[in-house]
Amino acid sequence: MSMVALEGLRPWVLQRLTAVYLVVYTIYVTIFWLFFETFTFDHWRQWVAGDINQILIALFYLSVFVHAWVGVRDILLDYIKPFLIRLLLLFAVAIFLIGSGFWMIRILMMVNA
Repeated sequence: MSMVALEGLRPWVLQRLTAVYLVVYTIYVTIFWLFFETFTFDHWRQWVAGDINQILIALFYLSVFVHAWVGVRDILLDYIKPFLIRLLLLFAVAIFLIGSGFWMIRILMMVNA
């Protein structure tokens, strides 16, 4: 298999792996909430503050960011032909996703405070 063929395979695999994790985590959270009788803010905070859940939540958002980056990147590369506009849009998307990632880290850290 040539390296050119791998250029399209890597994003495809990333998109599929992140999609699988997003579905599995969504099912996990849905089942948890269905079997929890009363779910108040304090219950939610305790649940999110758990070490395992914080790791799972961080992986969830990382998967969302990677999934979004691959999807938006492919759309921009396919449909935006002027190089400068494409580069600016890719930069804007990257800055937005990185900023969202820092915001997510801040939120997870505030839950433990």
